[in-house]
Amino acid sequence: MIVSRAIVIVSLLLGGCAIVTSIAQAPQTSESPQLVESKELNSRVLKLYGEHKYDEALPLAKRALELGETALGPSEPRLIPLLINLGNLYVTKQQVDDAKSCFERALSISEKSFGADDLRLARPLDELGYLMSNKLDYQKAETFFSRSLMIKEKSLKPDDIEVARAAFVLGEVYRKSHQYAKAEPLYQQAIRTYEKYGKKGDAELLQVLKNYLNILVAENRKDEAALVQARLAELAAQAGVVEGGLLNGTAIKLVQPAYPSMAPRVPLVIVQVRVLIDETGRVIKAEATGHPHPTFKAAAEEAARHSVFTPTLLSGTPVKVTGTIIYNFFLR
Repeated sequence: MIVSRAIVIVSLLLGGCAIVTSIAQAPQTSESPQLVESKELNSRVLKLYGEHKYDEALPLAKRALELGETALGPSEPRLIPLLINLGNLYVTKQQVDDAKSCFERALSISEKSFGADDLRLARPLDELGYLMSNKLDYQKAETFFSRSLMIKEKSLKPDDIEVARAAFVLGEVYRKSHQYAKAEPLYQQAIRTYEKYGKKGDAELLQVLKNYLNILVAENRKDEAALVQARLAELAAQAGVVEGGLLNGTAIKLVQPAYPSMAPRVPLVIVQVRVLIDETGRVIKAEATGHPHPTFKAAAEEAARHSVFTPTLLSGTPVKVTGTIIYNFFLR
């Protein structure tokens, strides 16, 4: 979950739903036909979502919510996962306003049902935070993610991995908005927790370290960057791949993408692409991190795939390298 947001659809059984923790359930009686049908529709939604058949899933998710509202009323907590499911499907269709409405309603029901500081508010807060971050509205994203982190810190142990993830996500918002001084302590908080988890936390630790390294490089803090680079190399070597960090400066040919003609008209968009480079310096895998608009994502990944880098040697032997290319799209 951490570096980039993977859209996760909530498994809904109206008798019990999964958001962050379990929701207290009302005593169960015989289920109405509407509830039964809503469950059946939701099962189909989950299956279609897993198959990436979002167009087919969307009307079923809408109908499942309608049936739930008919059976339970408009403010029943068991509607929360239905709203989050529907909101996530709207996200896949880039229907941002509809998604926002679903997540805001889920948050409102959560607040009324559980209070202002309950851990169960974290899921809709995070959904809204990701949505605002994807819109490049970092100020609003900060508001949602800050509140989510505060709730998790209050409800969980300080070294809980969910607290580390929340700290990293908020740090990402600050990094993307170039508020490095605010991002740094959050990265450090996440790093401390992941280090405690050992092997279980290594994949997430790698991502935090990579993005923290980007800050140190941007601020020209060479000594600290070298330490982070060394830790990255140590972790990456365990997986048989050398970590190269920020790779823009090591390219023999760094292809620069043009501003996509169909993209939103934004003055500056920054896209980071994680690449895997083979022993000859050719890019064999490229994937944009975060959730840039699909047109920026495609343009950046395509440019990265056609870039060429200086081969990396380890004890005289060519090795694969993983690292990050940063692309800046300027609206002219």
